[in-house]
Amino acid sequence: MTTLRFWGPAFEDRRGVRREAVDFYAVELSHGARYLRRICNVSGTGLLLEDRLSGKQPGSIVHLELPRPDGEPVKVEAEVVRVGRSGVGVRALGGASLEGLGGSIDL
Repeated sequence: MTTLRFWGPAFEDRRGVRREAVDFYAVELSHGARYLRRICNVSGTGLLLEDRLSGKQPGSIVHLELPRPDGEPVKVEAEVVRVGRSGVGVRALGGASLEGLGGSIDL
C-alpha cells in the first residue's frame, strides 16, 4: 500500500551542515587491532564510513585515526548515528573538528 500523505513537512535535505564527497582511508582502532575504513563523505562534525562487515549499532563508540595532508593523523572518538546500506554515519565527540582531512595514513 502506498500513501500520499506525509505526517510532517517535506524537506529537500534534513541535514543542517554541508557535506563534501571525499575518498581517503582512516584507521579504526579496535581491541588492539587496526582496520582500514574508507571515508565517503565528511561534514564539519561527522563522517560516512564504508563498512559493510562490522555490524556496528547506533550508539556504539568507534576510535579513528584520520589523516591530515600537512601533519600527524588526528585521533577522534565518534558515535555511530546511522547504519545503512551505503555505510556507517558517525559523529565526532568532544568537539573534534573534521575540517582539512585527507591524504595518506600509515597502518
